[in-house]
Amino acid sequence: MKKTILAVATILLVVAVLTVGCAPKAPPAAPPAAPPEVTTAQGTLGEVDVSKSTVTVETPQGPKAFKITPRTALTLEGQACSLDQLAELETSGEPYTCTVVYDEEGEVVALNVYRIAPPASVKGTISDVNIAESTITVKTAAGDKVYEVDPETGLMIGGVACSLELVNALVEALEEAGGELPCTVIYSTDEKGTALYIDIANPPDLVQGTGTLTAVSVEKSTVTIMTDKGERTFEVDAETGRFLNNEVCSLQDYDAALDESGLAGCQVLYYTDKDGNLVYIDVTQTVAP
Repeated sequence: MKKTILAVATILLVVAVLTVGCAPKAPPAAPPAAPPEVTTAQGTLGEVDVSKSTVTVETPQGPKAFKITPRTALTLEGQACSLDQLAELETSGEPYTCTVVYDEEGEVVALNVYRIAPPASVKGTISDVNIAESTITVKTAAGDKVYEVDPETGLMIGGVACSLELVNALVEALEEAGGELPCTVIYSTDEKGTALYIDIANPPDLVQGTGTLTAVSVEKSTVTIMTDKGERTFEVDAETGRFLNNEVCSLQDYDAALDESGLAGCQVLYYTDKDGNLVYIDVTQTVAP
């Protein structure tokens, strides 16, 4: 009897082992789904068509219409809004900037709209120029205001683009003579108050000229400039303000720039006094790629 029970137990054990070994393996866990790829487009708010549920954005590449669906998150100044509200913005005539987020199938995920603060302007006189920090201090009726001058700032003097170094030299010269350099600053009204344009009047008692640098004589200390009235040759002495690519320079630097970029690559803004003597020369060098 004991042998019979032992035999039966052995058989059951073998069957259990075989059953476990033959059981199907659990399928491997599925990898996590990759997040959908999205693309952004930026521009200014254009036409809003509520009937077609589209918003046109004026992008740098041209106008582009986006289809708005019930799944599109619409926000105005960070707050949820409706397509009807965006349509009202269009009719207001005020400028608004947009950021559109859409997936790889072109469905718009989000449309964020912000008001563009209009620029403001102020008139005054330049009291200080800080070359190291790239700033200009303007004396206004409301007190001194400091504006940053970056590569995007339009710095103009007498309607011609100029360098901060030239402005500094003119301000210093006028201070010695008891004069001032009037200007108009157009700046953004956001938190930074960035200077967009600084339009400076021509300094008194100086005559502005523009042209192209055609010759430099280090031995004779002269520069020759092709103007709209023909070539003019000026003597350059120790008192002449010389600037090249926004830096104080020497005649040797002008000579090297002329050799490197050729005649068309050296545009000149210059000032002469009432006697026709060269007082300042500001050269911008363009090197062909």
